Amino acid sequence: MSAPGLSTRAYYNRYTEDATDLCDLLSSFSPQAKATLHEVCRVIGLPSKPDSIDGSEVHKYFREGRIQEIADYCETDIVNTYHVWLRYELFRGRLNDAGFQESEQKLAEFIKARADTKPHLVGMV
Repeated sequence: MSAPGLSTRAYYNRYTEDATDLCDLLSSFSPQAKATLHEVCRVIGLPSKPDSIDGSEVHKYFREGRIQEIADYCETDIVNTYHVWLRYELFRGRLNDAGFQESEQKLAEFIKARADTKPHLVGMV
């Protein structure tokens, strides 16, 4: 797929306004202070990872052909990252409470509409 516009801006530069590295931001860019997504979710009361798999097992699951379980695991990371990002933007003042609530509600509706095909996401909202 051609994407010529990507070369005209610093899209892949992690220190630009259009890129947000939550791990760096939440640790104040300190390598000693980095927390995992799982730890951040636990601290702020989010449902975190599925019990059936953790990141250290992804390679094993791949070798066993358990690709759907890896995809499900990655989708939970995406939802959790979005939850953390919304709270970060709320705390930062770039998102007001109404915008935060609306975004959370839309995510819940999105997940609920797909509950039959994405049961691993149902408990995440």
